[in-house]
Amino acid sequence: MSRSDAILGHVRVLDLADAGGLLTGQILADLGADVVQVVPDADRVVDDFHRAYLRGKRLLELDLESAEAAIRLDALLAGADVLIETLSNGVAARLGLDRVRVAARHPHVIHVSITPFGREGPKRDWAATDLTLAAASGFLFVSGAAGKTPVRIAVPQAHAHAGADAAVATLIALRAQAATGRGQHIDVSAQQSFTLALLGRGLDGAVGQPRAERTSGSGVVGAVRVRNIYPVRDGFVVMSPGIVPPVAAFMRRLMSWVAESGLCDQALVDWDWASVAVRMVGGAIDQAQWQRVDDAIGALLAPLTKLEIMQQAVSRKLLLAPVLHVGELLDSPQLAARGYVARGADGAHLGPFAKFGGSPLRLSNESARVRGESMAAWTPRPRPTGPALAKPLTGLKVLDLFWVVAGPGATRMLADYGATVIHVESRNRLDMLRAVPPYIDGVPDPERTPGFHSTHANKLNLSLDLSTADGRAVLTDLIRWADVVGESFSPGVIDRMGFGYDAVRAINPRIIMVGSSLLGQTGPWRDYAGFGNLAGAVCGFYQLAGFPDVAPVGSFGPYTDFMGVRYNAIAILAALAHRDRTGAGQYIDMAQAEAALHFLAPAALAYLERGVVPRANGNRDAEMAPHGVYPTLGTDRWIALAIRSNDEWRRLCEYAGLTALATEPALATLPGRQMAADRIDGALRAWTAKHEGGALEADLQARGIAAHVLLDTHELLSDPQLVARECVLRIAHPQFGATAIENSRFTLSAAPAARPATAVSYGSHNAEVLGDILGYTGERIAELKARGALQ
Repeated sequence: MSRSDAILGHVRVLDLADAGGLLTGQILADLGADVVQVVPDADRVVDDFHRAYLRGKRLLELDLESAEAAIRLDALLAGADVLIETLSNGVAARLGLDRVRVAARHPHVIHVSITPFGREGPKRDWAATDLTLAAASGFLFVSGAAGKTPVRIAVPQAHAHAGADAAVATLIALRAQAATGRGQHIDVSAQQSFTLALLGRGLDGAVGQPRAERTSGSGVVGAVRVRNIYPVRDGFVVMSPGIVPPVAAFMRRLMSWVAESGLCDQALVDWDWASVAVRMVGGAIDQAQWQRVDDAIGALLAPLTKLEIMQQAVSRKLLLAPVLHVGELLDSPQLAARGYVARGADGAHLGPFAKFGGSPLRLSNESARVRGESMAAWTPRPRPTGPALAKPLTGLKVLDLFWVVAGPGATRMLADYGATVIHVESRNRLDMLRAVPPYIDGVPDPERTPGFHSTHANKLNLSLDLSTADGRAVLTDLIRWADVVGESFSPGVIDRMGFGYDAVRAINPRIIMVGSSLLGQTGPWRDYAGFGNLAGAVCGFYQLAGFPDVAPVGSFGPYTDFMGVRYNAIAILAALAHRDRTGAGQYIDMAQAEAALHFLAPAALAYLERGVVPRANGNRDAEMAPHGVYPTLGTDRWIALAIRSNDEWRRLCEYAGLTALATEPALATLPGRQMAADRIDGALRAWTAKHEGGALEADLQARGIAAHVLLDTHELLSDPQLVARECVLRIAHPQFGATAIENSRFTLSAAPAARPATAVSYGSHNAEVLGDILGYTGERIAELKARGALQ
């Protein structure tokens, strides 16, 4: 397939990003855009990180500080559609690449800025690394085991959250550009992007929910400690305890297996699993009673291998997940059956983030290198004449059958920028997101869930029971209305309901349909059921979060869901671009695990090429030392600190009074500091423990050292940078007066995100959807309600 046939084959991208933003250009290149990546020396970008995210780009050697750079960049920008950069404010201004001058000189260009904290705000110029951004986002505070040092995911993640957000924003802006010829500025903050991984817990302080705590390995429900990681013959397995209504059936199936194995009696199987959490909170189930369950599950799993447990989880539909390293997933029968890993003359590389039925992505592992003197400028684009579009996605109609986060979070992004999104749910099938905190005033109730309010902001809520004939008739009319249908039922369920892609296409030939699942619609593990926390274990994230030679602590929450949010949105917007050009809809098979692997692309590349198995190493880093999380004054108070150079080491020693360490010649080099990491960390812990974290943070930042206190989920609400970016919005709630939602995680200069006045509730837009959109009469709506279809 030539570039002209690709989804974004007509798009030209000038990419000046460093490691903090390489993923955005790589996503656009995967979609077929001509991405020219500027590097000072192509021979030096040979590490796994750069090679993983330079795939499919053309490399242009150019020193941005050279006399010729301004002339060459100006010529390229005249013909570019998109500019991506990660420059500091000072450097951007010095090079003439600040937003004001780019817009004045090249108003057609979509100018994407990806920075640690955003272009504006009190922390706009702060030093940062992946570790300190994890601290600033709140994610690091909740990552790890209770009472232990918080721990990061060993492969950098902040850049990926920001880069994926920037790709979504760019695709939205490209739709506006296609209509008007006009570009705009996109501002992405890695700190704010990373907060998505908190599953709404960043709203704790705004709604009166107690702050989130580290609970890896086990959580406390009432006074009962509930374990979720079990040792098995060749490693560990993660379990999601099915003790709330949406997942109670999974727990009963697990206990039936335990009973079949002779490890418990039928009385345990017959517990009312949907009420167990409530009974724990009320004291009706104590630790001794739960210990019978825990011991039986542990005895069942201990002699089995991870793959044996995976096979049982698939066949029995259990919420169990083996803790795999990235290579074990890449070598799995599931990815082999789906042909995910590509091997060819250009080496092995990850497959596409989604399987597009009508416009499959043709990926290459090669980065073509061009010399600066031979790189001809693109043909100049015409200057725009029309006004900017305030709502770039106006007219887009989305039928949202997704649940939990990975799909609904994507359609929230579309709704923010003008799409009409109808979310269908039923009181008879409780969405898991309605059963997890935060809750308004800390009171558990399906309508008191700000995470749900946030994920579905700016949408229309339709309560509809799809198990009824009437409900399915309404669904048929909605499919006829929609441009896009998204669903996240277990593979095969939507087909058995009569609404598989062939049936949907027969109703609406131009439809774009997304089937989002953990492991894909095909393959021997297709029936694996679960949530992003389990997919995080299967994909390798759990194995990368922890300390050497101990049980993994894993990433917080349903971690891969947050990759799914961005990649589902990207897939929908890409399919729309394809339909704009060809008139054809298509089916998209979105396997969350396959998309999530792109957040681990450097580790995957190291395994595919050299067999290197990535390992957890606490908070240590291969390129920085010291690099860790250290205690400060107070209970459970911490600061993240990363030294990026020998000069920063000297400045740290001077400030901390570490005279003995400062005078050791071996410690003046990175290898020497890495060899002495235990001793250095001990000295730093003794020093930081005597000081208030905020004061240390300010003094270290004043010295140009990347440091940030670990914000908890209450402190996020008052963080001055997040406040400046309006990260949290307070809106009305029809029953409880008020709630809070998260704002869009990026800003488009010409298209501000919509701000809803009121939170959604069950069926809050039934009349609008059925009457105004579908044209049903009042009598028909009343009849549907009387017959139980609107539940």
